[in-house]
Amino acid sequence: MNYSSSARRGKPKRLVDPSNVFIPQNTYMPKQQVPTINGMVPEYGFNVPEQQPPSYGFNTAPMQNSPYLPNEGHGEQYLSPEFATQILAQPVVTNMAVQYGSALVGTGKQQFERFVPVTALKYYFAVDTNYVFTKLALLFFPFVHKDWSVKYEQDVPLQPRYEKNAPDMYIPTMAFLTYIVMAGLVLGTQERFSPEQLGILASSALAWGIIELLVHTVSHYIMSLDTSLSTLDLLAYCGYKYVGINAALLVSLLFRKFGYYVILLYFSASLAFFLMRSLKLRVIPQNHGSYTASDNKRRLYFILFVAGIQPILMWWLSYHLL
Repeated sequence: MNYSSSARRGKPKRLVDPSNVFIPQNTYMPKQQVPTINGMVPEYGFNVPEQQPPSYGFNTAPMQNSPYLPNEGHGEQYLSPEFATQILAQPVVTNMAVQYGSALVGTGKQQFERFVPVTALKYYFAVDTNYVFTKLALLFFPFVHKDWSVKYEQDVPLQPRYEKNAPDMYIPTMAFLTYIVMAGLVLGTQERFSPEQLGILASSALAWGIIELLVHTVSHYIMSLDTSLSTLDLLAYCGYKYVGINAALLVSLLFRKFGYYVILLYFSASLAFFLMRSLKLRVIPQNHGSYTASDNKRRLYFILFVAGIQPILMWWLSYHLL
């Protein structure tokens, strides 16, 4: 075969020319094997989506028609305050709320009455204006009083508003609060007033009252006294001393220490007399033949102890205010 020599002497053609290389468009290659031409990755004309992990039966797409999600204005309608008001105004929801509230209040009331005798306290606060003035006069002038017995109706003592010899908690409570105010007034006239002192004074007086009540209760238990005297009765009788403290502090504003000690001594004597006559009928009942001489002596000691400690506490709670 004859070949032209000019053809062999011509410029040889390049076997690989990037501009003339044909790459099929639908050929799939792994990502790590994609060829690069002049530093550029060729586009194959199709896009392989990235694989998503399976949802395992849970639909993760948003609920387009759910009334509880803000979608296309529907959620704003259901989550608005008007929607909540409409729900609460439904009779079923209202009845459920009322029943739940009633059950909660009833449970709380039962738990509260286990520790605080609300029914018994109502008796000690059953007073009126006439009783308050009569009882205050009896505390200041007990020497002229004759009948100290407490009247009963169907084995239940009459309420204080109907029986002036019955103990009450209204006068001791109001006297205690007045004592705090009066102490602030006395300290203010001496330029020693501060709000902190009122808190300290109130807490100190309350602590001494609790200690006194515990001492009387323990003494009553140790002596094995079978009486009709209750803990609230003791609390009421011991609270009458604040009436005398207030009177002594009020007089001290005009007559200083002289007026204070005069009123304190007088009310101490009147309160001791009042307590001995009042407690005698509650601790040593008349016409009771089962009590021996030893029992009556122990009961008498208890009465003298309760009545005799009141003047000491009156002085202790008020002398530092002068």
